[in-house]
Amino acid sequence: MLTTIKDTAKASSALLAISVNTIVLCLLLCCLALGKWLAPTPGARDGVRKVLEKIAEAWISVNNLILSLYRNPAWDVGIPADLDRQGCYLVSCNHRSWVDILVLQRCFNRRLPLLRFFLKRELIRVPFLGLAWWALDFPFMQRHSKEEIARRPELKGRDLENAR
Repeated sequence: MLTTIKDTAKASSALLAISVNTIVLCLLLCCLALGKWLAPTPGARDGVRKVLEKIAEAWISVNNLILSLYRNPAWDVGIPADLDRQGCYLVSCNHRSWVDILVLQRCFNRRLPLLRFFLKRELIRVPFLGLAWWALDFPFMQRHSKEEIARRPELKGRDLENAR
């Protein structure tokens, strides 16, 4: 019983710490996103984008630190030594839960360019995170059902076009 209470308290405090980190850094990202949106030249937008990516990497690093303080399992992961932060990679995973995102971020943060995930368009409405994902240029997808495409054939393939 005491272990359960202790574990619940640890999990709750970890969730609180990650939530505070997320809110603070998302607010910072959102403020800078306004600068990206208002930047007068492509070079200025690119500069703001690089700062946004550094903030996202710090956000991931702090989340990783918080998780390791509360639960630090042994990891047995083979990561190639010749990864290039300037390279371009397609990372594929069997998306069963959001845990795979945390694992990928832990393994590849600051080893690869910032990971971006394809998101459902509705997720842009998630408080704090939606605007942060938009600011970080995550692609938002809108899928159409087979019935909808049958009624409106011009929708076929539009989800791929909109994600670019």
